[in-house]
Amino acid sequence: MRCQCQGGPEMNEDRVESGLVALDKMLGGGYFRGDSTLIAGSPGTGKTTLAIQFLASGVMDDEPGVFVTFEYLPQQMYRDALAKGWDLKEWEKSNKFRLICTTPEVLIAEDEKGNTLLDEAIKEIKAKRIVIDSLAHFEFLGLSQSELRGTIAGFMNHLKLKEVTTLVTHEIPEIIGPVMRISDFGFEFLVDNVIILRYVEMEAELKKAFIILKFRGGDHDRKLHEYITTKTGIEIENPFQNVEGITSGASRKTATQRAKDLI
Repeated sequence: MRCQCQGGPEMNEDRVESGLVALDKMLGGGYFRGDSTLIAGSPGTGKTTLAIQFLASGVMDDEPGVFVTFEYLPQQMYRDALAKGWDLKEWEKSNKFRLICTTPEVLIAEDEKGNTLLDEAIKEIKAKRIVIDSLAHFEFLGLSQSELRGTIAGFMNHLKLKEVTTLVTHEIPEIIGPVMRISDFGFEFLVDNVIILRYVEMEAELKKAFIILKFRGGDHDRKLHEYITTKTGIEIENPFQNVEGITSGASRKTATQRAKDLI
């Protein structure tokens, strides 16, 4: 059994499907129920798509979900999701989904009873899965680094007490090349798991790499996998073979492979 935090819900080994069969396999069965996962990547890598796939899996498993966005208008979300086969409006009609388009200030504001906008949505549909897109917008609250970390930590702990499984996205500015840091505010230390989506240049071709950087409480696949974005979502493919230096931004064939190419 995993440890039990004083005053919090009991931590168990129950798993939650991610929405991608390959990712569930890489995680040894999916996310731990109640845990939080940071999906970090540069623009266009599919962070939002991966997050909606997670909620779509919940709809199929009778686990309602809430998607909180600080970036999109409702009609944009409905349109883009429908293009991949996800009818968010129908999910809402069946009380399997709620879309909240707001700002960080409004999201974390408490009413006279101490409840937030998200608390009400969770209660309304008995939500089990939450997506926050994205944490980067909390940086505009004008807080100091320590205050912001405290705000995010308190927010994530609040969701853990709600016993919901949470995905949060965050944008990494580097398009290609080495990732110097995930966040200036250390967001990666405030979550249970970290997944990085990034572009890599390989032989004059731009590809995408899927990396599980951290998975608290369990073993996981540590290989770098290629992934593609299709009309129906993200698909994780086989690990990169015979290539090194991918995370540094200077990928190249391994010495063994270069030698084979000369034969």
